[in-house]
Amino acid sequence: MSFTQQDLVASEEYLESFKGLTIYGVAGTNGSGKDSIMDLLAGQGFLVFNTSNSLREIAQAAFNSTDRGGNDAPMGRAGNAYRTAYPGGMVEVGLLEWWVRAAILPDELKPNGLVIGSIRGTGEVQRLKAAGGKLIVVDADPHVRYERLTSRGRADDNISFEQFMEKEAGDMAVGQTDPTKFGMSAVIGQADIRIENNSSDFDEFKRQALETLGL
Repeated sequence: MSFTQQDLVASEEYLESFKGLTIYGVAGTNGSGKDSIMDLLAGQGFLVFNTSNSLREIAQAAFNSTDRGGNDAPMGRAGNAYRTAYPGGMVEVGLLEWWVRAAILPDELKPNGLVIGSIRGTGEVQRLKAAGGKLIVVDADPHVRYERLTSRGRADDNISFEQFMEKEAGDMAVGQTDPTKFGMSAVIGQADIRIENNSSDFDEFKRQALETLGL
């Protein structure tokens, strides 16, 4: 009888192994500062699993594209495949990352906690909270976010503001609650912690974020 990763994540012992671990999930609109929050937490000794980077590698390999824009875009299709395979989608991949890389370490080498971001499906939020985690949602004004994205020079961000908003509508997928699908609107509505990031002063943003998180 074969034993699979699906068997592992379905076991009570596996989920129980995360009890007592500080886990944050990070979600939010594009360009809001999700990566900045994850970087801040990395600086506080957390292990960070970046779901976008992982999915970008798969989408590039499978479709030769890292286009966003909802369930039918390359990034959405890759993410949905994980959401179908695992109860927690990309959150599950992040939990497995901790289980394989950090859980077996002696206490003096273990990170202070785990950060998984960005979360984009309701099933991922459910699994995050089942493992004892909290969801941080980051947001900012659309024009501020557009300027941030276009200034970072990545090819898939070289779009007009109208195209940016069109892609965002696909990402938000208002009304979508299927746990195996992409649905940012429903995810954002389940925030435990909310952080606004409209400032161009990164030090001030960092101070406010750490204060909000109690770090």
